[in-house]
Amino acid sequence: RVNVPRKWREPFISSLQRFQLGESGEGRHLRKLAAATGDAPYAAAIELFIREEQRHAELMAGVLKRLDAPLLTSHWSDKAFTFMRHLPGLHTELLVLLLPEMIAKIYFRALAGHFDDPAIATVAAQILEDEEGHLAFHAHYLNEVLSRIPFGRRILLQIGWRCAYRAVCLVVYSDHRTLLQLLGMTLPKFWSECGEVFDEVAAKIFSPAHVLGRAIFPIESRA
Repeated sequence: RVNVPRKWREPFISSLQRFQLGESGEGRHLRKLAAATGDAPYAAAIELFIREEQRHAELMAGVLKRLDAPLLTSHWSDKAFTFMRHLPGLHTELLVLLLPEMIAKIYFRALAGHFDDPAIATVAAQILEDEEGHLAFHAHYLNEVLSRIPFGRRILLQIGWRCAYRAVCLVVYSDHRTLLQLLGMTLPKFWSECGEVFDEVAAKIFSPAHVLGRAIFPIESRA
């Protein structure tokens, strides 16, 4: 069984159920868009990404099972993100997909640092490590494709994306507020840490390719 303090149990279950549902999608739309690029290695990488997300859902489901908690089959937040991800175009879907991915980095880092239970700590640490790779993977691809559009349009896109992200941050904090506060995440702290992650990822997406190369491959770049 999983050891969760009594006062944490209800908010932890409620919060984890929503994250678990968000990671459990089949990814059919993303697979279709990736295949349409004609880039077989990229489509294969997207397949691995989807499988890893589904593995995260399985890990969280295992924790919830040990808590005798049911899995959600539907939630308004998951429906909203599904709708947004299905807006036209692969690049739009990836930018929308990155919104919860960036917040997940903050969420699972907080879980990994506050729970003594080995199952929760191990699951959170594993998902956190994987999310780092996901952010780098999507940022690298988006950097390559978005570098082809005019500079002014890239700036406007980044501004719009930041506004969307900040709106999502507020929604997530409101929806998971009780657990986040137990984790020591006041709104200012959550806002600040989310902003740091956004700035890091946005720099990798919207910076010139040679800057991205140094950020992801610092040793090779200095060679």
